[in-house]
Amino acid sequence: MVAILHEGKTDKAFFNNLFQTYNLDVNEDKVKYYNFEGIDNIFQIGHSHYDEIESDNIVSKILIVIDADNNYKGHQQKLEELIENLDFKSINIDFFIMSDEFQKGNLESFLLSVLDDEQKNCIKNFRKCYRYELNDKWTYNTFYKQKKHPFDFNHKNFDILKQKLQNLFN
Repeated sequence: MVAILHEGKTDKAFFNNLFQTYNLDVNEDKVKYYNFEGIDNIFQIGHSHYDEIESDNIVSKILIVIDADNNYKGHQQKLEELIENLDFKSINIDFFIMSDEFQKGNLESFLLSVLDDEQKNCIKNFRKCYRYELNDKWTYNTFYKQKKHPFDFNHKNFDILKQKLQNLFN
């Protein structure tokens, strides 16, 4: 069994959509999701989810997925330290940090990064004339959430994540 460790409640649906898109044969017998309810909890080596994974002894691979939150390098370092400190002997652990092409943001930033240039320019222009800060979560929820799959999951920005998911289930 593989485990996907994530920050929030929407991540599971996101990954289930990706599994369908990439034709990965994934069911509840193959993957277990662990919602840590925030990035700070993922970095807590004493979190009960880590204890559960270790004691159950059924997980062979883990993918940890977090948002960059404008601290890509810092989060990358923390994840590397976490993986070393967890010291799971027989579990292969990898990670992916959600961000735009500038290594900033979150899941919504990652999704918005695959829009075509016309859509990106439209958002950029709207943000310029609007008087309030419009972060990527707001933009995604306002303009794209209502569409079922407006994003190209085969865009090059998904290549690394796609490869990590394929490795996870091989």
